[in-house]
Formats: sequence, C-alpha cells, structure tokens
Amino acid sequence: MDSLQKLVIEQACTRLMNQFAILNDQGRFSELAELFVESATYARPIAPDALIEGRANIRATFEARPKERVGRHIISNIVIDVHSPVHATGTCYALLFSGNVDKPAEKFGLQAMPPQLVGEYHDEFVLTPAGWMFKQRKGRIIFSA
Repeated sequence: MDSLQKLVIEQACTRLMNQFAILNDQGRFSELAELFVESATYARPIAPDALIEGRANIRATFEARPKERVGRHIISNIVIDVHSPVHATGTCYALLFSGNVDKPAEKFGLQAMPPQLVGEYHDEFVLTPAGWMFKQRKGRIIFSA
C-alpha cells in the first residue's frame, strides 16, 4: 500500500467521522445509520459500556432522542491509522453543545444548556462494496461543564 492509498483511506474515514456529527446534529438518523455496516456496534459517549448492536438498533437509538433537543458536535484531533487496504482505526475528540428549541437566547440562537460535554470516539472502519463504513464506534465522556 503506497502513501497515496493511505491518504485516500484516511480522508474517507475522516469524512465518516464528520458526516456522523453533521447527520446527528441535523436529525438525519436514517442516513447516519447507513454509515455503519449492518452488524456494527456503537456505544454512546454517555453510556460507554452499553454496546448497541446492529444498524437498525443504532438508528432506533437515535430516533428515540427528544425531538426538542438541538445539538452541535465539534469534531477535532482526528487521527486515522490505516492497517490494511480494507481496515483502519481512528480516534477523534468531540465537543457537544446542546439546547432546547423552546429556549431561545436573548440575542443569538438558542440558549446552550448544561452540560457541555467533551468526549472522544474510538472507531474501527472497514471497506465494503459501498465504501468505507463504521464497524465499531465507541464513545466516552472525558469532561462536562
């Protein structure tokens, strides 16, 4: 595997991490679930020891979230390790701000609600006929404010 192949894989996996955040924030949970292989596992950062198994269950977990909640995930410090042409792992940090659609701020947007969270994700990626996908995504909270 040459350097260009590694860069292409790193970019594809980085894109998955960012797509996950955007689709999550926009409430596009069916599309978010499609980022995972059918047999994937996912652990929410607020429940790192509770693995959710399977794409359908991952989608259902997100769809069950409160509809009035609005969030924005800021993803950073992305590092992808390419292990082969079909397997990679990665880590990123995530900062989450959230609010409630019923609580606008006086001047700008919604009023942010506590807690604001800093967490991290540890990911396993695989190449499928449909492209790179999450095989496993495990989150955990590091700080809250």
